[in-house]
Amino acid sequence: MRKRFREQREGGERVRLADVAERAGVSSATASRALNGRGQLADETRATVFQAAADLDFRPSPVARSLRTRHTSTVGLVVPYVAHSFYASLIKGAQSYLHEAGYRLILVDSGVEPESVAAGITTLLDHQVDGVLVSTTPFGADRFNRLLGTKPCVFLDEVVSGAGHGSVAIENAKGVRMLVDHMAWHGHRRIAFVGGPNNNTAGIERLAGYRDAMKKNELDVPADLYRLCDWSIKAGFAAALVILAGTSSPTAIVTASAELALGVLAAARSRQLAIPDDLALASFDDRYFAPLLQPSLTAIAYDEVEMGRKGAEMLVGAIKEPKAEGHEMRMDVRLVPRRSCGCSRDMTADLDEVIG
Repeated sequence: MRKRFREQREGGERVRLADVAERAGVSSATASRALNGRGQLADETRATVFQAAADLDFRPSPVARSLRTRHTSTVGLVVPYVAHSFYASLIKGAQSYLHEAGYRLILVDSGVEPESVAAGITTLLDHQVDGVLVSTTPFGADRFNRLLGTKPCVFLDEVVSGAGHGSVAIENAKGVRMLVDHMAWHGHRRIAFVGGPNNNTAGIERLAGYRDAMKKNELDVPADLYRLCDWSIKAGFAAALVILAGTSSPTAIVTASAELALGVLAAARSRQLAIPDDLALASFDDRYFAPLLQPSLTAIAYDEVEMGRKGAEMLVGAIKEPKAEGHEMRMDVRLVPRRSCGCSRDMTADLDEVIG
């Protein structure tokens, strides 16, 4: 019967509520009340309507529903690099929670340029999303507020004071302090730092964590002992070469990201420095390849998928209660010691991380 009915619909036309009502032998208003759980209806009538909807493979129109409820049950997510494993994990976590909560996700891969990020947010607003998740912030609160108006927004991996309904970020400073403390525990006194740009939350807070830890351990920080650069392997390579050519002669380097650590690793090899014997290395971000490097990379780990889930949960809460006060949430971090810092570790332990 379902097949015959579909063949009667021209050009794959969508099954309408009126079709369900006709099949069930009721009015369209009665069919609507039955499917939406409203009104006083006999159990038999409601069951008949549901059976008719199932027979016809009826799916309510999201456009019609949004016109009635003023909600589209969609959420937008803006990320700068969709192919990066960090953002892929954020997306996975956010989509998982949103699916459970009855929302669909619209994704924008914006890059990092201000105009492209603004255009991405505008596109999502044009699609009438109920709220927006944003994980790149190339401009400040004033412009975000002008773009978003009263639309609920939660920032992921960024903190924008004065904008949005909250944020979920990482314990950035704490993670770098743990890395520096660990290097100091190994006996290093000249610990260098390769950090990201000083114009976003991670870059600012990880540099602050380095300075705090060096001060706590009573270690000097001369100007040639740290460099800030873009979040790329190439930039990390160039920054490490500058540090290694300086007069401070570091015996250890801490980096603010896994990509920067790969750049430092390449620079050390170009200088024929053995890790960790000549130069110890540890990094923020415990990426999937960390245990596979030679030597395996000591790193700071955190749960990116859970971070995406928490951000989505916070946003759904803001959609349902737009007047509720926003708040900031931090994802905890943990140190994963491997061989690049000088810790002794059986290579089978590295393999076990990968293959279980």
